[in-house]
Amino acid sequence: MSADSTVTVPTQRRPATALGGPFVGRVQTDPVTALARRMQRACIDAVDVDEVAAILEANGINDRVAAREYGVPTVFALAGRVVARGIADCPTVVALPPVVEVPTAGRVARDTLLRAAIYLTPLAIGLGAASQVDGVPALAVTGTLMAGWGGGQALSYLGYRAQSEHGDRAAARLLGNGFVLLAGLWLGVLALAGLHAPRGFVVAGVQLALFAVAAVALVTNRERSIVGWAAPCWLSTVGIFAGLGTAAVAALLLGVVLLLGASFYPVLRRGPTGLRLRAWSRDYGVALLYGAVGTGQAALLTVVAIPGISAVRLPPEALPLLVGVPLIELTLVWHHRRIAAARAALYDRFSFDRRLARVSAGTAVVLATPVLVGAMLAVATWIGVAVPGGQALASAILLTAIYALCLVLAAHRRAGTAAILVWWPALLVGGVTRWASALTRVSPHFTETLATATLLGASLPGLLVAALVLRDPESYR
Repeated sequence: MSADSTVTVPTQRRPATALGGPFVGRVQTDPVTALARRMQRACIDAVDVDEVAAILEANGINDRVAAREYGVPTVFALAGRVVARGIADCPTVVALPPVVEVPTAGRVARDTLLRAAIYLTPLAIGLGAASQVDGVPALAVTGTLMAGWGGGQALSYLGYRAQSEHGDRAAARLLGNGFVLLAGLWLGVLALAGLHAPRGFVVAGVQLALFAVAAVALVTNRERSIVGWAAPCWLSTVGIFAGLGTAAVAALLLGVVLLLGASFYPVLRRGPTGLRLRAWSRDYGVALLYGAVGTGQAALLTVVAIPGISAVRLPPEALPLLVGVPLIELTLVWHHRRIAAARAALYDRFSFDRRLARVSAGTAVVLATPVLVGAMLAVATWIGVAVPGGQALASAILLTAIYALCLVLAAHRRAGTAAILVWWPALLVGGVTRWASALTRVSPHFTETLATATLLGASLPGLLVAALVLRDPESYR
């Protein structure tokens, strides 16, 4: 069942009218009917009566409350009556527009690719403009990458909460304030760490600005309007990569400023947002957990892919990330559309579980493809077969697979498992590479072999866990 169908069902301690207002006459409305009307949306989204019973129990209605307040022996009997009343007497459903626009597969694919273009923009610009970060301290480059990626994930979680409760403007304002605070704190850290060259602060500021743009575009669903403003940044990056020099750099900086202004335009409009952060104190821990996932993804990219990036060429190992991530995004969109269609068409748990098993098996096969391809390339290089790209290409494909598995786990509220999936290989590869430099002198390819083997060791169990999560009906609530 979808997360947005959760309802708050108070116990029936005072009579209510059919419209949910206070009772002012002598005739009391049937409490089961009033409860059914409050739960109409949940009944529509639920697979069967058991899910409605689970919602009632989650809202504090147990067998004792069901017997005392609603006159039925058990909460399951109450769920059956709620479903029956909701279907038989459902003015809310009748009042819905008879025609609902369903996006076509082509439109869904275009929107998904636009989303991928937005959140791949920081990575693409970083790869294309690598020549401009030569000599900049690692804390301002890779440190900002980790801070921006992790902070963006955490703020995006809170942004989605704001968007669902208060609208796009409140979400954009929360993200704007959050990134301003993040930028101020991080630039202060760079200054305290001894960074004084303006170039380092500019590099850090551009990275944080791009992460802010990606977050606000995805949370407020404004990819179509924002992606056009990102085009000058892409073109400027191509100019930098082609060696056009200062003019291309200036064009990139101007493009980032314009992109940032266009993305946060809703923040500049006056008007109340209704946002109350104090009510979300329980969500801060979850946001930090998603932030840990993003920071781990950046750390894994730093220790696996960034050391091989050259300032004069686009490394072939970057292609799996730039191409594979949008394809994985399309796969997951296809998966969730199929599951949503099954929930809308099937009315018993057995049929839904059988459909879920088939759809999840197909998605698991797609997720397994980069794992198997990366494993075959890795084994081929280990036994001495000449492979274009070598272990660097195998590592990049396995890294793409781990990002895909991480996306599945995070989307199904397994952020803790996703954090473990990305952090342990990052810590292992980074730690061994730093503290066992003598092994590198003995075996020149030791670092690449370690990275490939570690990514393979992380992706295989990660694939199994992701397949089980996709197959679990509870993960779709």
